Amino acid sequence: MKKFYKMFCRFEENLALVLLAGLTILVFVSALFRTFKHPLNWAQDVALVAFAWLIFIGGDVAVRSTGLIGVDLLIKKFPKAVQKALDIIYKCMIIAFLAVLAVYGYTMCVEGWSRQITALHISYSWVTMAVPVGSILMIISTVINLIHTIRGKEDHMTEKAGEIG
Repeated sequence: MKKFYKMFCRFEENLALVLLAGLTILVFVSALFRTFKHPLNWAQDVALVAFAWLIFIGGDVAVRSTGLIGVDLLIKKFPKAVQKALDIIYKCMIIAFLAVLAVYGYTMCVEGWSRQITALHISYSWVTMAVPVGSILMIISTVINLIHTIRGKEDHMTEKAGEIG
């Protein structure tokens, strides 16, 4: 399971890099073409899909590999036991928020299935699907971080991506 998760994390990081690079190139090329009066009508729609997925895939990479979410200016002033308790409460709140986001994202995805992206002739749900999928991925990463916190692994945020237990 650890090996599969590590491979998945590597795939996810590479996908985020490809989406970011592709999005950057696409927007730049689209702007150039528009400047020379030959707009790429489909580029905006492709950028929309890529951006939605980049936000949620990149969000999971960030949640898993850094201390992205957190305000520790005041927390550092408390004793270690209080810091740990607050960290556990904080992560539980994040999981609850992401669960709500996943449920509403799924609803949005189902309701928008008939709506089409004009230039691409695909369902708009391919954009909104990034919300529940990304939320579930972030829940998994947050649960893993929570387990590390409960077990007392101080430096779990700087461990190699994909290590569990």
